[in-house]
Amino acid sequence: MGTHCYEPWHGIGLARETILYIVKGKIVSEHILSPVQAANTEDEIKPRKPVLALLLSLCPGLGHHYAGYLGRGIFFYIMLVTTSWAAAAAFMFVDSRVSIIFLATPFVGIALIALDAYRVAKNQPADYRRQWFNRGWIYAAVFLTLIVTINPLMDKIAGSHIVRAYLITSPGMDPTILSHDVILVNKMVFPKKQDIALIEFGDDDQRQLTNLKGGGQLLGRIIGVQGDSVEVNATGVYVNGKLLDEPYANFVEPTRTGALYDETSHFEATQVPTDAYFVLADNRTYGFDSRILGFIPKEKIGGKVTKVFWSWNLDEDHFKWERTAMSLK
Repeated sequence: MGTHCYEPWHGIGLARETILYIVKGKIVSEHILSPVQAANTEDEIKPRKPVLALLLSLCPGLGHHYAGYLGRGIFFYIMLVTTSWAAAAAFMFVDSRVSIIFLATPFVGIALIALDAYRVAKNQPADYRRQWFNRGWIYAAVFLTLIVTINPLMDKIAGSHIVRAYLITSPGMDPTILSHDVILVNKMVFPKKQDIALIEFGDDDQRQLTNLKGGGQLLGRIIGVQGDSVEVNATGVYVNGKLLDEPYANFVEPTRTGALYDETSHFEATQVPTDAYFVLADNRTYGFDSRILGFIPKEKIGGKVTKVFWSWNLDEDHFKWERTAMSLK
């Protein structure tokens, strides 16, 4: 047998109802939620939408966040970043165009993460109660944090220590590297003789060259290292008195204003100083290199150029698929 008892709440009216039961001689009470409390409870019950979890995973980890698996989302995000940069490193070290499969790693990873987010969201009960992190403003904050701070920071770190891409806009290394090639520079290894090096100049470099003012990068092939005697004349390049075999060198007649052919055809025999390098552009007519810049200090060498990532044919407006993932020698 039950008895209904009512309790006023600050004179506003009935805020809650208590039902008293007599069970085996004992009084047991049960609270019934007020309309406001019931509405709040219903607001907290939000079934997860698998398709929305799938779409949110375009920002890896956010779909799991939405589905109620915050820790799982963080774990997958870290794994995606780690494996993607490991794949980028493997892409540079594998001397084959088959290495292009490594570039699919981040896309495959995002697809697998999205499918997992769809699965776990679908398995959540229909009466799923939102967690403290299931709020729209938190999703927006996570997204903006990743886009504005974390991702750029990781890209900067990876670009300084693992690999970095550059778009080529001049013919200085033609025909080895063409204008509108996108090259990859391996930051984990230091270039040796005959390797193509990235040369980085800062604002403090007193260069009287328009294209280097305010800092910039050049490419050059390392011809001489410290202690070598280097000479360039009309018959070729001599290192320690021996004529180099240079199948990569490109000598063309100047056809436009700004060609460096006349002033760079000779370089007197000079010994390369300590911690410095003598570099030459493959295009001996139009390339800026040690014939003009002098010896390049070791600290200006920014890494080894290893591959063409992809290339664009500006004249015909299409990709040069034959240059994609091409190793550079």
